[in-house]
This record gives sequence, C-alpha cells and structure tokens, in this order.
Amino acid sequence: MKLLVTFCCIALLAGCATPPPPPEIPAVVCPEPEPVIAHDSAERHALNALLTFQAGLRALPVAELNRQLTELGRQDGSAPVLLRRAMLLAAIRGSGDLARAQALLDGALQSTLDEEQMFKPLAHGLKLAYGDLRRQDDAMDKLATQLREQQRRNEQLTEKLEALKTIERSLSERPAAPANK
Repeated sequence: MKLLVTFCCIALLAGCATPPPPPEIPAVVCPEPEPVIAHDSAERHALNALLTFQAGLRALPVAELNRQLTELGRQDGSAPVLLRRAMLLAAIRGSGDLARAQALLDGALQSTLDEEQMFKPLAHGLKLAYGDLRRQDDAMDKLATQLREQQRRNEQLTEKLEALKTIERSLSERPAAPANK
C-alpha cells in the first residue's frame, strides 16, 4: 500500500512539472520587392482585373486556356499581357510551362515603363510561387521514379520467391531415396 501511495505521489509531482520552453526559431527574412501602391482607380482596376483573371483560371478547361494563351500571344508585350500569359501557362502546367511562365515574369519585372511599375510586386510574387511549384513538381517526378523502381524490384523479388517455392515443392514431391544399410 505504501508503494502505491508513493507511486501516486511521484506521478502527481511529475505531472506538475513544467516542460522546458520550446527552442526559439529564428525568423526568416525574405527580401521583398518595394511595394508599389496603386494611387488612382485605373491602376486599381488593372490590378483587380489581373487578380480576377487569376482566380477564374481554375474553372477553365485546358482547351480554353490554350485558346486564351494563343490570343494573348498576338498582343503586345506589356506587363499585364506578360502576367496573364504567365498565369495561363502556370494553369496549363504542361512540360516546361512553369519555366516559360517564370521567363515571362522576368520580362514584366525588367520593365522600365512607369505605368508598369505597379505590376512588379505581383510579378515577383508569382515568380516565387511558380519556382516553388517547379521544385514540387521535380520532387514528385523524382518520387514517382523511385516508386516505379521499387515496384520493379518488388516484382523481381516476388518472381524469385515463387521460383524458390516451386523448387521447394518439387523437392518435397520426389520419393525419398532408399537408405543404405
């Protein structure tokens, strides 16, 4: 009984102990582009139009995305057009499309026109996001390759195991050799 009481006291005291504070994680500081604030309603309208365009892309079928991409390819190389083309390529996500989208965003980021400066923060954010998507796609491709290789190895091992089972069955089916006396 004393042992039980002692054990309960120890358990209660252990429950009252405060855990050590979690280690401090240093804050990650990412360089951000200089914010450009849209001052007039035309600038706000242009940015809202791009954001609305981006939001509507998920609902479109690939054929419509390709059609819009072809149409935009015929237009000038202004920053809003480059951003829309990049958004379309990222929505299509074919082979190399994210890299092409990033290249288009580089063009928008390199614009020196005053009226296109307000698009630079959006272009910068999209470029970073598309870079993350590319890294994720590359990692998924690598994992898919590893999975296929592992499945191939598993199939080979299963075939070897079945062959060994067949050999074992054939050995046990043979009549026992007469014992020499």
